Amino acid sequence: MNTGANDATAETLLSEERLLVGTKWVPRERLSVRRRVVTETRQVTVTVRREELLIDRAPVVDEAAVAAPSLPSPLVVVLREEVPVVEMQVRPYERVTVGVERISSEEVVGGVLGREQAELAVDQEDPRG
Repeated sequence: MNTGANDATAETLLSEERLLVGTKWVPRERLSVRRRVVTETRQVTVTVRREELLIDRAPVVDEAAVAAPSLPSPLVVVLREEVPVVEMQVRPYERVTVGVERISSEEVVGGVLGREQAELAVDQEDPRG
């Protein structure tokens, strides 16, 4: 404040508070995307086949046309059968993409601001003295 004896004017600076509003990015939440294996039981019906021995018998009509029997040799026949075979195969079936979307909204913010005011105070001097 300027109050010199010979000054015809006096001045002072008044200040006020201003509300400065902006935005900044802050962490909101942390998310993890994990994969887990979910198991289920499946039953599949499979047709299996097997071989059985068939014997066809026919009477010998002309014995002269048949060779004389020699030492009997064993007759070996291998019978086969199918058995179910299960194999596991892992293959991709779906692509999952995770992204971030920004959504805008408006919020009202406010605060109490102070402001200086100039007041005039008059000193009354005692005329007696």
